[in-house]
Amino acid sequence: MKYTYYAFGAFIGFICGTGINLIFYWLDQSGVKFAGFLIRNFGVLGEYLLELINALPIIGAALGIILIKLLFGRELTERSD
Repeated sequence: MKYTYYAFGAFIGFICGTGINLIFYWLDQSGVKFAGFLIRNFGVLGEYLLELINALPIIGAALGIILIKLLFGRELTERSD
């Protein structure tokens, strides 16, 4: 049962990360050149931030699993009698 909780947390985190990533994508497609702004003003740090934005779905899935572990840790580790 605990793997069901972890899978649900990963799914929700992935969906949230994808949603935030889509917001940045739509911002770039609407004419606001966010990526060019980051690279032009921050250089290597801007490229790093863009890669973090691209990795948001994976980061969200990992954070979803961690959040489930923190929220339901006691319920997931208790043995049923």
